[in-house]
Amino acid sequence: MKKLISTLVISLSALVSINTNAVVIDASTIIPNENILQNFNGLDWVYAGPIGTGEWGLGNIEAPEYRASEGWRYATADEWARRPDWTHFIIGSASLMPEAGFTDHSVYRFASEYWSNFNHIDLSDAAEGKITNGFDIGSLEDVYDTWYVRDAIVSSVPESSALALFALSILGLGIIRRKNSKQ
Repeated sequence: MKKLISTLVISLSALVSINTNAVVIDASTIIPNENILQNFNGLDWVYAGPIGTGEWGLGNIEAPEYRASEGWRYATADEWARRPDWTHFIIGSASLMPEAGFTDHSVYRFASEYWSNFNHIDLSDAAEGKITNGFDIGSLEDVYDTWYVRDAIVSSVPESSALALFALSILGLGIIRRKNSKQ
């Protein structure tokens, strides 16, 4: 019994120390695109953290208004019905094995440190369907992971057209420069 209590105390201490060392990244720092699931069914999705909004107090998972300047918001019921699966947050050929407390940005897309004082996500919760929009879908009290949405940010100029326009601009500047140097 003593050994079990000792193990629990050590585990809780480790969990608390992980969270107390992490700091919420200021809202003026934009979340990198690499940390966002972009343009899934017309929406960008962000894996905001391993608990519900405000579940363990202030600073744990901020509401989407914290980053409203980037367009983040709660998903509607219709949007939530078309949400991605947790496997869509996998990068490349990473393992499909969900792990609790995962912290590697090169393997999974998440942005918990931009929303909270956490620096990990609990993929095992997401794999079990324990996810919330942070407001009125899913649980805000049973350690459900939080996902937010925004309207997809897409370029109105196709990439090949943008490169062609850039090349033409450089060519035009070169012609103007030569013309001015001859005068």
